[in-house]
Amino acid sequence: MFDEELRRFSAGARDDLGFLLLAAADDVVAATLAEVAAQGYPEIRRVHVPVFVHLDPDGTTISALAERAGVTRQAMTGVVRELEGLGYVVTAPDPGDRRARRVTLTGHGAEYCRAATQVSERLTDRWREELGDEAVDRLRDQLRGLTTGLPAPR
Repeated sequence: MFDEELRRFSAGARDDLGFLLLAAADDVVAATLAEVAAQGYPEIRRVHVPVFVHLDPDGTTISALAERAGVTRQAMTGVVRELEGLGYVVTAPDPGDRRARRVTLTGHGAEYCRAATQVSERLTDRWREELGDEAVDRLRDQLRGLTTGLPAPR
């Protein structure tokens, strides 16, 4: 009934910039998680990454983490509980609002962050070898421009 529309949509999606950016991001995250898992962090999953990305050094409320990650507070609470059970973060009442829970990194969580950063740097080095320094720097600048809504530097 709508075969033509679906066929055109599918064909267009293969070259759609948004789709390609998402696919590239998925590949990078999967490669990073696989390498970090091999280093002793196999329990970390893609859903956990936003907690580490959005966590402030002095801790962050679950509500703030949820807002930054673009998920519900309930969803973030579940992810934080999981990471707390695995020993990567701890929660405590927020000093400014006793109803809120403040999430902070543990030593084990810091070790994971260190390992993930090293893996990310190695992946970037591989891209630099394949694409060249200038291309990687330009791509980073262009992606920053796209994500902030600012024009990319030229």
